[in-house]
Amino acid sequence: MNTWPGGKRHAMHQDDHEKWNSSHCPGTRQLCDLCGEPTGRCEKDGIWSVGGEPLCEECAEKHPECGV
Repeated sequence: MNTWPGGKRHAMHQDDHEKWNSSHCPGTRQLCDLCGEPTGRCEKDGIWSVGGEPLCEECAEKHPECGV
C-alpha cells in the first residue's frame, strides 16, 4: 500500500510529487472529500463536487446535493 512521504498527507511541489509517484507506484491516492476514503480514481476520471473536491462513487450517489 502506498503512503505519503513522512506518513502524513500534505501539500507537495509538483516536482516532488512526480518524484514520489515515480518511485512509489501507484502514486498518491485521491481521497474523497466527504468520507476520506480512496476514490479509486485519478484526476482524469475523478468525480468532482461543485466546490471542485474529489468524491467517491458512493458519496456522490448518497449526497446528490453536492452537485456532482
